[in-house]
Amino acid sequence: MEQVVNHHSPIRSELASDDSSFAGLLIEFANSLPQRLKKMDAALRSADFDALRAAAHQLKGIGGGYGYPVLTEKARKLECHAMDHAIDDCLDTYEELRAICSQIVVISP
Repeated sequence: MEQVVNHHSPIRSELASDDSSFAGLLIEFANSLPQRLKKMDAALRSADFDALRAAAHQLKGIGGGYGYPVLTEKARKLECHAMDHAIDDCLDTYEELRAICSQIVVISP
């Protein structure tokens, strides 16, 4: 079942803890998201479905590994749409994925 995301609430890792070494890894992951999205955006603009599928697949795996199942689920959907060459669905899902990424936080405000 897909998790419902409030588009204003911060999304924290389910694996977050007081362990500073893991917090550092979460920060690195969060900092990598803009570059990952940039690659997906470029793939979408050029209708490179193979590159989009590969980028979504990678984010699907790594998102779960860092404790962000909602990110994994949205990336899975994008991967499926890319495999189907469904550009409109890709665009919609990419925008949803961007919104999710903008809500990811590592440290509580």
